[in-house]
Amino acid sequence: MPNAPAPLDNMDVAMPTPWQQTWDMAKYHLGLQIGLVIVLSAALCALFAPFLAPADPFAQDLGARLAPPIWEAGGSWEHIFGTDGFGRDVLSRLIYGAQVTMIVGFGAAVFSGLVGSTLGIVGGYLGGRVDALIIFLINVKLAMPGVLIALSLVSIFGGSLLSITIILALLFWDRFAVVARTATQQVRTREFIAAAECSGASKVWIIFREILPNIANQIIVIGSLEMAIAILIEAALSFLGLGIQPPTPSWGILVSEGRDFMFFKPHLIVIPGLAIFILVIGINLLGDGIRDVTEPQGRN
Repeated sequence: MPNAPAPLDNMDVAMPTPWQQTWDMAKYHLGLQIGLVIVLSAALCALFAPFLAPADPFAQDLGARLAPPIWEAGGSWEHIFGTDGFGRDVLSRLIYGAQVTMIVGFGAAVFSGLVGSTLGIVGGYLGGRVDALIIFLINVKLAMPGVLIALSLVSIFGGSLLSITIILALLFWDRFAVVARTATQQVRTREFIAAAECSGASKVWIIFREILPNIANQIIVIGSLEMAIAILIEAALSFLGLGIQPPTPSWGILVSEGRDFMFFKPHLIVIPGLAIFILVIGINLLGDGIRDVTEPQGRN
């Protein structure tokens, strides 16, 4: 009789690590891939703007003002997206405008995330009077109209890149605090937290090594949302003349400068507006994709 097949040894079957499972899911997550391509493209434009821009974004040529884009009659490859009312190359200003957009969006999300997540985790883990104080601060912040406060503060402190980033960061930390506090309260009752406490681990060690890795994916989702909101508010402030000031290129400024020609040169508004729309969609797709591939419920 033929020999029976030997039973499989479970020790010989390598189980995939969490990082391998995350990578396998990311390879087939279309939304994550699209969002990553969009955000990376904007980041590369911001980083390498001096090498990518075909012309000086500040150089004016009144003789070539309002030149048509390449897809219209009379357009040329010298100005692919045409020129604005001062003869400046629209494509170059769009590429340089990515610097302002990415700095404000990423900077505001990071700073507000650090402040809000710290408060939320500390309050959710320690509880008691510390948690009560943080809840009070969150309620006070939630009662404030964020956009109106941003308008007021920008009009007082000016529309520099640093001031806008700091103002937006201080206005959106409460969302991070709410999510981080709720997630921390759910995690702190788990067995591994009790085991770490019984082993004599410090509160700081438990927060950074046990709690933070388990709620990081939720913080990332809120961060992507806040980054998109910060970009939209910066564009709105620049459009109203309270944000980044001309001649510094900003996508909001490009929309504002093109509104005078919107009826016979609509591309001057459509192009920067479409850039803002695509970037915001890409950031949200990226955040949702990271959440999907990193949450433990999505793994086998």
